[in-house]
Parts: sequence; C-alpha cells; structure tokens
Amino acid sequence: MNQVLFHRQFNLSYESLAHIRRVLDDRASALQLSPDLIQSIKLVCSEYCANLLDHQQIPATLCTISYGKFAGQYRFAISDNGSPWPAQTQHLSDAVLPDLPCESGMGLAIIRATFPDFSYQILPDHNKIEFTLPLQSVRKHLVIVDDSRSQLTMLTSYLEQSYQLSIFSQADDALKWLQTNHCDLVLTDLWMPNINGLEFRRQVGHLRHHRLLPFIFLSGDTESDTMTAVTQSGIDDFLAKPINKQHLLQVLDRVLKRHHHLLDAFEDNLLQRLEHAPTPGVKQQTSITVGNFNIHLSREPEISGDFFIHQRLADGAEMVILGDLMGHGIVAKANGGICYGLIQGLLLNPDQTPAQLCDRLNQHLYQAQSNNLVCLLVIHLTARNTVTLYNAGMPKPILCDASSCLHIDETIGLLGLFDNLQMESCQLTLNAGNSLHVYSDGLLEAELPEHEKKNMTRMSIEERHQYLWQRDPDNHEDDRTLVTLSCNH
Repeated sequence: MNQVLFHRQFNLSYESLAHIRRVLDDRASALQLSPDLIQSIKLVCSEYCANLLDHQQIPATLCTISYGKFAGQYRFAISDNGSPWPAQTQHLSDAVLPDLPCESGMGLAIIRATFPDFSYQILPDHNKIEFTLPLQSVRKHLVIVDDSRSQLTMLTSYLEQSYQLSIFSQADDALKWLQTNHCDLVLTDLWMPNINGLEFRRQVGHLRHHRLLPFIFLSGDTESDTMTAVTQSGIDDFLAKPINKQHLLQVLDRVLKRHHHLLDAFEDNLLQRLEHAPTPGVKQQTSITVGNFNIHLSREPEISGDFFIHQRLADGAEMVILGDLMGHGIVAKANGGICYGLIQGLLLNPDQTPAQLCDRLNQHLYQAQSNNLVCLLVIHLTARNTVTLYNAGMPKPILCDASSCLHIDETIGLLGLFDNLQMESCQLTLNAGNSLHVYSDGLLEAELPEHEKKNMTRMSIEERHQYLWQRDPDNHEDDRTLVTLSCNH
C-alpha cells in the first residue's frame, strides 16, 4: 500500500489475539470503517494469526497490522517475523468452505471467502500477506433505538436492505455509541425507560460532531400534549405507530435529502467567507532555500485541506511539515486551517525535536478524539545534508538519483489513534543530483510503475518535479501538493 493509515506492532500469542481484536474495534470509528468491514477484518486477522501460530515451522512472536490505500482501493496487511511459509499462496487459493458444517479446519477457507484478493510476500526480515478490501457500502447509516424487541425486529426487516443499521434497546447504550461513532440519522421511540426520546435527543445534541444529526420519533402516543412537546423540540419528523414500511422509507428519504441540502447551504456560506482567504503556509507555486536545501512546492486548488509549514529549530536545523486533511473542498479547507493553527501553536517551542512534536500532536489528537483524519509528513533537515522523515499517514515519499528511484516504506500511521506512538523514522543523506519528493494523495495514490521510475533517473531535479506535477493525478477532484527537496551544494 502506498499510504498507510494504521500501523501497529503486537506481540503474537494465542492470548494476544483478543487484545488485537479489541484494538481494531476501538479504532474502527476513527478510521471510518463500517461495522461489517471491521468485523471481517477482525475475523481474518484472528484466523490468519492462529494459522501462523499453528503451522509456521518457527512461529512468529511479533506481528504488525497495517491498513491503508493503494490506487484508490483500501488494503489490510499482516506482517510477521516467523519463518517463511512459501506454500501459503497455494494453500489459500485451494481453500474452500465445506458443504456441511464442521468445527475445525476452516481457517484458510474463511479467509479466502472473506477477502479473496490477496498477495503473499517473503521479504528479508519479515513475511507479509496483503488483502484488497471490498468497496465499503455507500448506504446511509441509521441508529435505531426502541425498548421493544418486536419493534426492533420489524424495523430491521424494513430497513436492512437499504441502510446500514446500528440497533439499540436502550438509549443509554445508543448515546455511548454515538460519542465515538458516526451515523446519518436516528430513529427512536419516544417513551422509553431511563431516558425518553426527547431527553435522548437533547443529550445527543451536546455531542459536537452530532449537533445537526436528524431525528425521527416513533410513538403510539398522539395526545395533544405529547405532540406539542415533540413539535417544540424541533425534531425532523414524527411517525405514529403502527409503522407502515413504505411511508417509513419515504420519510427517511425526505429527511435525509433535506439534511443534505442544509449541509450544502452551510458549505456554500462557508465558501463565501473563505474564498478570498489565503491557503495556509505558502502560495500555490514557490521555491525557497532552507539551509543547505532547496525546496520547490506546487499545490492546487486554492481551497485546499493540504498545508505546508517551515520552522527553524533552536539548534540551527530546519523542520518542514506537509499536512493533509483527508477529504477535499471547503470542509477540508476549514479543518486544514484549524490543524495548521494547532501545529503552529506547538511550534512556538523552538527547542522541541520533530519526534517530540509528533508525540505532542498525537497526544492532543488522541485526547480530542476527533474524527477528522490528519495525515502528516515531518521532515528534519540538518547541516550535514541529513534528512529524517516521520511519516504519519502520508503516501510513500520518492527518493531519486541518477541510478535509482524508490519509494520509502517507513511509517508511523495516523496520529491520534493511540495514546503512545510506536515511533519509526527513515534517515537518509541527500547528495548532489539526489531529490526527495513528498506529496499528498491527490497527486499520486499508487507507487510509480518501474518504467516511470527508470525514466525519472535520467531527468534533472527540476524535470522530476515537473514530471510528477504534470502527470495526470489519480484523483482529479482531490487537493494535491508536491514538495521536492534537494541539496544546494
């Protein structure tokens, strides 16, 4: 994968498999993974790791779980430090689920049935299996709350073909889920024990990321006092029980469309306020000299979630940061400006190292529990032409000279997913004729093909930058930024 969003190493044992599943569950919302997909990932992870423990000649003691993007598709990978398993590909390809139920021997068949598109690699210091994930459903996600089991069963049967559903029999449980998860609409009973529908809606309204969440109430109580209270609460709609399926679907469609139009109007208003504001950091095209390094930057459009920061450190070294709020358009622009301001605030301390900056920013994002995914590449430049890269969710940088062109693998994964970082960096030296190219995923979502990398070795540094910038982007709608570093002597 060219852009790693989640990257975490675990001790591998039978006892640790439950811990790995819990971690994946806890991070699903932050990674915007649907409930169905995270269940499939957990299942495959458990089955595959159990097979490593059972069948490797030298069982693995460590495994690394990764999740990210490649060429517009999402991938999930498991790396291990055990002995190679060269027959793995054939075993998986041949595995089929049995016709009759059985209790054992189905691990590989379950993996293949869940994620049939996979590749297995034996590398110098580890083995890796990588699965291409199916496209996530674009269906709207509804939360349904009702203390009646029969009502929940009926509503589920009405809606499960058209929507993703999260079902709760108690408002307390739904409120806890909504604190860390996203949905598009809540369908709730009005009169429930512990918390009634009106109070439930009021408490959800205090959640910053759900202030505009549409609510539809269900109730068999149509007394005038009840209807007055419901109307004054400002809900989006009210349905009297018993519920008619066709009418329910029509109301849901109408409320969701109205909510979408309101969000569009909000974004248009925000755009009018920001369209003349400068993009954080730098102009769209610029070249600067930083110590022993030349930096050439290209970016578009003006409304962008990408940002660029340069900071001189107290010891004379330089720090360069490329950031990307995942998404594009006006909301990414606004959130990108907020993140830019946060990092600038942290940079008021010129004595901190890039590693310390990553750690402090990780702590802030983790404690804030924001669902905005921030990708960062922090670059430390020293007087001896040494460059150290800390990649937190950005695509793989490209290092190029006259004989080779390669992508740099080391990654931390997104900041803010864990309270502590498993810090990983890459250190290299730039010599005359070398160039380092870092970029957002709007420029390039997959690794360059070998023939393009070979062509770039024959180019000058400026030609390499222009080639990458003028190359057709993989995503024509996304923000894109390209930064090229080279030494100036």
